[in-house]
Amino acid sequence: MKYSTKLLIANCVPILVFAIISLAIGFVQFQSSIYDEKRGQLKSTALAAMALYSSHGYGDYARKADGNVWRGMNFNVSLETSVVDDLKEQTGADITFFFEDTPEMTSIFDANGSRFVKTDAIDQIYEYTLKEGAQIWCPTTNINGSPCHAYIIPILQESNGKIAGALMASQSTKGFESIIHSYVAITLLVAGIVLGIAFAFIRWYVDRVSKEFYEVSDKSKHDLLTGLYNKRSFEEEVQKTIDNQPPEEVSVLLIFDFDNFKTINDTYGHAIGDEVLKAFGNVLGRAFRTHDIIGRIGGDEFMVYMPQMLAEHLKRPDEISQEILNELAGMEIGPAKHFSCSIGIGTDSKGYNFQTLYKLADKALYQSKENGKACYVRYSSDDVIIDD
Repeated sequence: MKYSTKLLIANCVPILVFAIISLAIGFVQFQSSIYDEKRGQLKSTALAAMALYSSHGYGDYARKADGNVWRGMNFNVSLETSVVDDLKEQTGADITFFFEDTPEMTSIFDANGSRFVKTDAIDQIYEYTLKEGAQIWCPTTNINGSPCHAYIIPILQESNGKIAGALMASQSTKGFESIIHSYVAITLLVAGIVLGIAFAFIRWYVDRVSKEFYEVSDKSKHDLLTGLYNKRSFEEEVQKTIDNQPPEEVSVLLIFDFDNFKTINDTYGHAIGDEVLKAFGNVLGRAFRTHDIIGRIGGDEFMVYMPQMLAEHLKRPDEISQEILNELAGMEIGPAKHFSCSIGIGTDSKGYNFQTLYKLADKALYQSKENGKACYVRYSSDDVIIDD
């Protein structure tokens, strides 16, 4: 995986995880707060309705022989529907009066226009409100087949405080859910825009940092004077190539050692010496193929590894070596001219690693110096035994 990809993931994943967690917490808190608000509204409506009932008539609730529920002698609860209708008009909430567990009066109408209420909260009303006198908040309950919110409070007898029934304030969840959906949609839209801007900035930042990283990384692999591979990166690149090359290919390594380079520095100065080394690097770049690996190993020593070489191509390194010697002889750098180098060529068909191949080429380089310099010598692993 590329450094830029790793950096992008490292920067984006925490932000994305944080955004998801924050959105989840925000949604939960928003839903909790809006449910709490609805609970408070319906509770207040139920208590207001109870106070309104208490202001009409007096005494205990009871069912008379006519089947209707009365409070005392002068308030027919079953008939006084205007009380709940007025309250619904003011608050938008429906009110249902239960005597014991039977709905006796309601502001809710069925599809036929008749006052009718059937709720699956009746078991809770019976178990908690009618038996224990508890107030109940139902975030979701079905009333006449439609999802609703409901808050239920007990109705107490005036004479002894016993539970006579229950009062339910309810409201459809339809508009309520649209508020939540709108909030979620707007929040996701805003979050998407913010995350898009954040990711665009992170991408710009990652590209900038990656570019600097690759520039630094590239410089760390190359010799600052010539731009060629330095010793470490050269050896790594060559070993990587050797490890992956097919068995029919021959490894070819050339070592170039500039002749009498100390004399050039002493005679013309280090500035001219540096120019000579840069010029020699350019000579090597022109002489070899684009996929050959070229490096400055240190000082005035250079190496070239030629991959994808077959046995029938092994005359080519010798030819290139002679071309380089000829070009050096005619090269002039300021007052300095007539340069030469000693060249050792190692060819291996036995699958040696880089270090063993280097020993083979180095042995050939030593022999070229012994032969008077300004020449090349080639040793093959088929002819010379190299101890690992």
